Amino acid sequence: MADNSLARLTERGARSPRFARAALMGVIALYLVLGALYAVETPRWQVPDEPAHYNYVRFLAEQRRLPELREGDYPHAYIEELKAARFPPERSIDGIRYEFHQPPLYYALGALVYGAAGPLALPMPLTLRLFSLGLGALSLWISYRVVRAIYPDEPLLALGTAAFVATLPMHLAMTAAVNNDVLVELLLGLIAWQLVREPVGVWRLGRSLALGMLLGLAALTKLQALVGFGLAGLALAWDAWHSRRAPGARPWRMLLTHGAAMGLLALVIALPWLLRNASVYGWDDLLGLKRHDLVVAGQLTTREYLHQNGLRSLLVRMALFTFQSFWGQFGWMGVVLHIRFYLAALTLCGVVGIGLAHQAICWARRGEATDQRTRRGLALMAVWALLTAAGLVWYNTRYFQPQGRYLFPAIATWGLLFTLGLHRALGAATRHAVIALGALFVGLLIVGLATGNLQEFSLAMLAALMGALLGGQWLERRFPGAALALFYLGMAVVALVCLYLYIVPQLSL
Repeated sequence: MADNSLARLTERGARSPRFARAALMGVIALYLVLGALYAVETPRWQVPDEPAHYNYVRFLAEQRRLPELREGDYPHAYIEELKAARFPPERSIDGIRYEFHQPPLYYALGALVYGAAGPLALPMPLTLRLFSLGLGALSLWISYRVVRAIYPDEPLLALGTAAFVATLPMHLAMTAAVNNDVLVELLLGLIAWQLVREPVGVWRLGRSLALGMLLGLAALTKLQALVGFGLAGLALAWDAWHSRRAPGARPWRMLLTHGAAMGLLALVIALPWLLRNASVYGWDDLLGLKRHDLVVAGQLTTREYLHQNGLRSLLVRMALFTFQSFWGQFGWMGVVLHIRFYLAALTLCGVVGIGLAHQAICWARRGEATDQRTRRGLALMAVWALLTAAGLVWYNTRYFQPQGRYLFPAIATWGLLFTLGLHRALGAATRHAVIALGALFVGLLIVGLATGNLQEFSLAMLAALMGALLGGQWLERRFPGAALALFYLGMAVVALVCLYLYIVPQLSL
């Protein structure tokens, strides 16, 4: 009886607004500490494309006009020399300008920071890295708000999502660097929040205009941010469909009126930049992509890789590199962690997958998550993830760049999926996960004994994970959220290991 009373009391505490706010502040503080360490300790320019992003910011700050991408802005051989030499300070990065075709919003904001930092003699690029980190903290908070709007009675899922965003090692490395990716995450998160926070069918002109403004700003940030248009269109269509039977409903009028309000305002905001590009690159290259393709000669294309290595190698390398660089593959993709790290991450993803499958079966059998707002929110998160993944695939049809960081614009979705699956695996699906891990353990043991090649680490990892799941289930029953908190604290420790045992030793001069 005492244990049950304590469990109920702890669960009520975990659901209280005061607890959620305090826990969220703790997660943000943890992110800022970890991110600041990454920003300070990661050697200069040792994040993908950072010199080119930095030069865009500096050009805007010093020249006070948009740059033009020109031939020679991608000195491939020189960049490879700098990477091999670990970017020695006496070698200039001024000629690395291949990001000059990008939309200008992040760089304009960065130019303001650059201009303010000059009189104060603040160091570069560290100051701009910390500026990106601040945007990342806002994005983390928005990720929490998105999930909280979808699951208003499940603050642990929102907190877990935020914790995933805060402690994923590769995400820390990218958001503590000079690049426009973090602003994409923030704007897409704001768009998603605007879409899920209101009840189904409630559309006001003010909301549509706010979304149009955010969509326009997204278009001025990066091509990946155009995913926001798909999310807004889906949410509007969903609401129009589900309100069609309401008294006085006019779904087509809703679609046309609010769709036009969003689209026209977004176009008005993006139009000056598009017209400028038309005058510089031509009317057939409003995004500067054709000029970019001409400039980046020497970059490995997917067609070249396919011709040299074949389809099987292409698919295997894409899957392997994308997975590794989602969790942690640092520098210019040259710092690879020990294979045991990736094996552990893969096994953990399998456990999360079991939890998600169990959750999906429960929804199908018992009709859980029947609330229309939750259903719409989950549909939007799924489409967000699919469109982002499709963008990664599309880019890799042109250039061989299977980098997991291209999935980060949907980081809130990945955080929710991971937390939801892990939460389920520490609860109702624990038995299924332990049985699956046990079967894998027995299979590896039999194969190892038969071949004389016993995989001691894999066997120990599986045994430890089974024990952790059983212990986590026991802890979650008595102190809801405690096992999740311990797991994400462990992720924070792993992030520090990545920084001080891999990034700093391998990339420092």
